[in-house]
Amino acid sequence: MENRFRARFCVLILLACSIYSGFTLVGAQNRRPKNVQVAVRAKWSGTPLLLEAGELLSKESKNLFWEFIDDWLLHVAKTDCDSHSAKDCVKKILKHGSFLLSEPLAPLFEYSLSLRSASPRLVLYRQLAEESLSSFPLPDDSYSNNERGLDANETADIKKFDPLLVGVNPKSPGGKCCWVDTGGALFFDVADLLLWLQRPHELSGDASQQPETYDFDHIHFDSNIMSPVAILYGALGTDCFRGFHVTLTQAAKEGKVNYVVRPVLPSGCEAEVGLCGAVGARDSLNLGGYGVELALKNMEYKAMDDSAIKKGVTLEDPRTEDLNQEVRGFIFSKILERKPDLTSEIMAFRDYLLSSTISDTLDVWELKDLGHQTAQRIVQASDPLQSMQEINQNFPSVVSSLSRMKLNDSIKDEIIANQKMIPPGKSLMALNGALINIEAIDLYLLIDLVHQELSLADQFSKLKIPHSTVKKLLLTVTPPELNMFRVDFRSAHVHYLNNLEEDAMYRRWRNNINEILAPVFPGQPHYIRKNLYHAVYVLDPATSIDMITSLYENTFPMRFGVILYSAQFIKKIEMSGGELHSSALEHDSEIENDKSSLIIQLFIYIKENHGPQTAFQFLSNVNRLRTESAESTDEAVEMHHIEGAFVETELSKAKSSPQEILLKLKKEQTFKEMSQESSLSVFKLGVGTLQCCLLMNGFVFDSSEEALINAMSDELPRIQEQVYYGHINSRTDVLDKFLSENGISRYNPQILADGKIKRRFVSLASSILGGDSVLNEINYLHSPETVDDVKAVTHLLAVDVTSKKGIKLLREGIHYLIGGTKGARVGVLFSASQTADLPSLLLTKTFEITAASYSHKKKVLDFLDQLCSFYEHRYILRSTTAAESNQEFVDKVCELAEANGLFSKPYKSSLPEASDLKLRERLNKVSQFLYRQLGIPSGVNAIITNGRVTPLGASVFLSDDLHLLESVEFKHRIKHILEIIEEVNWQDVDPDMLTRTEKDG
Repeated sequence: MENRFRARFCVLILLACSIYSGFTLVGAQNRRPKNVQVAVRAKWSGTPLLLEAGELLSKESKNLFWEFIDDWLLHVAKTDCDSHSAKDCVKKILKHGSFLLSEPLAPLFEYSLSLRSASPRLVLYRQLAEESLSSFPLPDDSYSNNERGLDANETADIKKFDPLLVGVNPKSPGGKCCWVDTGGALFFDVADLLLWLQRPHELSGDASQQPETYDFDHIHFDSNIMSPVAILYGALGTDCFRGFHVTLTQAAKEGKVNYVVRPVLPSGCEAEVGLCGAVGARDSLNLGGYGVELALKNMEYKAMDDSAIKKGVTLEDPRTEDLNQEVRGFIFSKILERKPDLTSEIMAFRDYLLSSTISDTLDVWELKDLGHQTAQRIVQASDPLQSMQEINQNFPSVVSSLSRMKLNDSIKDEIIANQKMIPPGKSLMALNGALINIEAIDLYLLIDLVHQELSLADQFSKLKIPHSTVKKLLLTVTPPELNMFRVDFRSAHVHYLNNLEEDAMYRRWRNNINEILAPVFPGQPHYIRKNLYHAVYVLDPATSIDMITSLYENTFPMRFGVILYSAQFIKKIEMSGGELHSSALEHDSEIENDKSSLIIQLFIYIKENHGPQTAFQFLSNVNRLRTESAESTDEAVEMHHIEGAFVETELSKAKSSPQEILLKLKKEQTFKEMSQESSLSVFKLGVGTLQCCLLMNGFVFDSSEEALINAMSDELPRIQEQVYYGHINSRTDVLDKFLSENGISRYNPQILADGKIKRRFVSLASSILGGDSVLNEINYLHSPETVDDVKAVTHLLAVDVTSKKGIKLLREGIHYLIGGTKGARVGVLFSASQTADLPSLLLTKTFEITAASYSHKKKVLDFLDQLCSFYEHRYILRSTTAAESNQEFVDKVCELAEANGLFSKPYKSSLPEASDLKLRERLNKVSQFLYRQLGIPSGVNAIITNGRVTPLGASVFLSDDLHLLESVEFKHRIKHILEIIEEVNWQDVDPDMLTRTEKDG
């Protein structure tokens, strides 16, 4: 199966030539007689190959683009005079670009450049350059002329006909080949730019006037993303580009500008850029992969005497044909090795043998395996494509030889197995085991897929993974997304209305669980005395109590229940960051007068004293009284209805006065605490924000009756499958089984990605392998006694140290580790605003010292949690901070360190001497990495789990969510990889290097 989908594939791509307004058909020069070639020419004019090479390199790594520019300016451009032709220039560009790439990627770079796949990106830069020039009307209107020398009227007609300006190459005023756009002005001379850079008060300006940057832009790696944007339009190779680039690079290093390059070669600048910089710009651009070649053949038959074979004329080229195949008892590869001087005569003899085997009386049994033999000849040839072409064009000459070839049984078995898997008439294409849609594939998309595979293989190799293991990793197929996550709601806070297995009203039902497999009328459920379906509604009784009435009257064969909560109570918890406990609300006036809380208290009391039926009747009474006076919104009236419903329910049940019971309950704290604990459990489940929802055996649905029926229909085949295979029998607790196998402790749609929220992934491997990266400077935190264990999951917390949400995320990460996890570690990427005070900077330095020196200590996590708590209350929640608080912070760090068994000396010596400037530079470096590599803007807190980016929204993110992230990512993206890595026999590899460069994306 492994060999079935790999490199032995021959792919014949036949693309019909579609002609539409965007393309022009051009007759190409005939390379061979009697052949007609038709090519599809791009609508835009040619683009320089030198600039295309830079774009292809940036696709591999953003830093390679800048390395390419610097090396070309320093070394290659000086030898431009050595290039006497366009061919020499292309060789130089390929050599320079390939030198920056690893060996496996270099050939693909050369092929992509020949396809001109980066040309559309340069056309996009042309359009942006045109917009840049047109945004500043200048006296010289000639800048909008194109490279064909059109006058203003003709250019205006083009713009009117072509609003996208695809065919227009910009021309800057005064013949300038470069300019810098700062949003407020254009600079065509370096001297003007230097004057602008010397006025720092004008750099910041109005943020709305700064030019917009995009994901595809080339942003210099030394740039400060908070600085004003300066975009350089120009082409590598011109003197003006060199001058602007050197100036802006230095300004970026000094933090003055956010330096961006958009490569463009304005019209008329071909002479300025030099021979190698203009290659490709003057030529028309044909689209590779699109076109038709008509091979015209003479179909007239002529009688010829072929009994004599001319000397030196061979049917097959010995350079391309595999000569290891036996022909009438001879293996000609061996003969040629012994007699190389007789190659012509030997090949003539071979051709004679091949031609003499053609017989008009070829036996029928010789044809039965002819297809298999042909496939074997092609697969075993040194050049399979060439062999397939030769056989296809000269089949009558080789058919007898093919029919007498010994067939390899493994080849035949593989072909038969493929025929069983692939329907007749269908074609299949796979790349490293991943199926590719042949109908949607094109040459450029195929190259992109191959590039991804080669890049991944190269990254694996740099991690010192053996080649055999790399092969397994590339062939590994990611498990499908099953979306089979069930919320484990089992707790004492679930109140069931009925029990199909114990209630008397269901005793006449059959208890044979195999009845679930019996057919029934469409839409009719199976009435079995077994709790197969558990429909639990999570609702606030003050707003969604009307659902109780339909629930109470429902006749579906399932077990019904509710989890009650107070939306007001959950709002209080969210406002407190998830740290609010029931004891903190004993004297809260809003909670004291909370209608939902009162209903829950009375419901729990009635259930404990009179059973669930009476408790649900109480809720139904509340709903009835509320409906009768629906026009009234007075709080006192609402409370009166609740008390009235309680009195009405208790009259026929209680031995004492219901009013006395009600007064007693209001004073008693037990039921208040139970009510608050119920709301707290809903908050921890993560379903409190859904207002009212249905949990069908743990799956989350809307609370409508239609959703209930659909949920039951969806669950039926899963139960039937389990019953059929014997995994569920009459003694099985269905709910416990399902929730134990696929249950999760918390529902978070942002993590589970149920189709409404698209997950985003980034590759971290290139950053880790790049050496000078913030990821290589991280010291990770671990759960106690797991420091030396290899972790399959890595959480990177992007924390804005100056925000309350950032510190809250940091504390939840620490609580996550304190709670215990053997398969994950946590790293912190601190960022901060420009106005961050010194205590904020010292907190990041303290974390750095602690993680580097004390990560193995038993109480290190307790120390960090206490430190974050102190910092939050002292510096985040308070609006002002005393001037002497810096030393206070250092003293507090030392105090907490000693209290938790950590030496305070490193903190005493390092924190007071910490440089404000260096700490800010570090935070700025992290901010740039988060923005450019991960797409996380400044001030946004996020979690990056093995490359999966989860930005934090308005909802509270708890340590349980980190456990959920770990579980989901491990099961669906990591487990099958870990199983392969654990089998690797590492040789000549430092173990510390393996743990230090653990792959995270």
